[in-house]
Amino acid sequence: MISSIHLLRNSRASTPFHSIRSSKSKLSNYFSPSHSRLPRTSHLGLSRPRFFSSSDYAYESNTAANKRVLYALMGLNIGIFGYGAYTQAQAQAGFQEPWIKFMRNMTCNYTDVTRNGAWWTTMTSTFTHIGLGHLASNMFTLYFLGGFLCQLPIITPSRYLTIALGAGVLGSVGFLYQRYLKAGRNGIDHTRGLGFSGALMGLTSVAACLAPHTKFSIYGIIPVPLWGLCAAYGIYDGYYLNDNNSRIGHAGHLGGLVFGLAYYLLVLRGFKGRLPRL
Repeated sequence: MISSIHLLRNSRASTPFHSIRSSKSKLSNYFSPSHSRLPRTSHLGLSRPRFFSSSDYAYESNTAANKRVLYALMGLNIGIFGYGAYTQAQAQAGFQEPWIKFMRNMTCNYTDVTRNGAWWTTMTSTFTHIGLGHLASNMFTLYFLGGFLCQLPIITPSRYLTIALGAGVLGSVGFLYQRYLKAGRNGIDHTRGLGFSGALMGLTSVAACLAPHTKFSIYGIIPVPLWGLCAAYGIYDGYYLNDNNSRIGHAGHLGGLVFGLAYYLLVLRGFKGRLPRL
């Protein structure tokens, strides 16, 4: 099953609060998706993880626990999306207060964070999506790429969760810093950031560091090693970082990427020798 899957990479969305309804259809389409094919598990050498554990049962148990974390993250994203859709429907029917509260508490805005102390939105915005396409493409990537990372022997549930949450928060910090540069210390900013893409970039960068030569096929045609795919994402986001016409939160992506690389260097690099060659 894994060998027949294509990977989508979505983008962290940012949109003005006052125009959120008019841009709903754009949130799932403002990036150019990359499609990649995961190799067979036997190619990854993950079926006999003797470099990590003294028993196959320990490895299988760890993978199962990692997947429970993965499913919990997916469930949280989907549940928050459902509630957001409900409050949006209420707003369209004339009862706008729940929708306004949802947007202020579940999306990240520079003015709200710095003036109103809404620091929690650096976390909650990670799990917020507006538009079914935005949610679906991010969850598709999380399920398959995140599932691949679940199988790596040195990834434990606590590490998996730390990577996802840490990359999501640092992605929000990166987004806020870019908004600070544009709005100024005392400026009023109307742009809001949301989406799981910063967390996905963290997971992707860790996977690229641990299994750099794993091949993916872009659009099912061009084989690219995982390190190359991750580097291409970073270059793309860096190139368009200050593009005023882009609706992608490139700074959020880069923040997630930086967290993933830092976590690998500070925590996981010493364990890489225990992995089979990937």
